[in-house]
Amino acid sequence: MSRPLNPASLPAISKALKLYKVSSFITGGFLLLLMATWALRRLEVVTNGATVGYDLWAFGPNGLVSLEPYLNEGAGLPETGLNLTVAILVLHGWLYVLYLFADFRMWTLMRWSFLRFLIIASGGIVPFLSFYTENRYAKIAETEMRAAGWAGKN
Repeated sequence: MSRPLNPASLPAISKALKLYKVSSFITGGFLLLLMATWALRRLEVVTNGATVGYDLWAFGPNGLVSLEPYLNEGAGLPETGLNLTVAILVLHGWLYVLYLFADFRMWTLMRWSFLRFLIIASGGIVPFLSFYTENRYAKIAETEMRAAGWAGKN
C-alpha cells in the first residue's frame, strides 16, 4: 500500500499518468514488433546448404518493404535502403527509456513501493506485460487520486 498522496501533486500525477499510459502502449507495441523481427531473423531455412534467417528491409533494391536473407552476421544484406529490423530495435530501446522515465515519475509521485517500480519496468522487456501493467496500475493510480480528492479528468 502506498502512502497518502499530497493533494498539491495531483495535477502533476495526472500528467505523469497520461505519459505513462501512452508510453506503455507504444513501448509494448514496439516490443511486439521487435519480437516478430527477432523471430524472422532466427527463422532458420536451409537454402543451398546454408542456414538463412531474414531481416525486414525498406527502400531496398527489392521493393518498398522486403524480407532479405541474413547470412553470417549480416552478409548478403543490401547496401541501399533501411534495415527495419535494426531500426525497430533502436526505436524500442529509446522508447523503453521514455517508458522507464514515465514509470519512475509515477513511482515517485504516487509514493509506490520499489517492487511496484520493478514490476512496471519489466513491462518494457516482457512481451504483453506493458499492456497488463498499464491497465492495472493506471486503475490503482486513478483510485488513489480520487481518494485524495482529485476530480479532474484523466
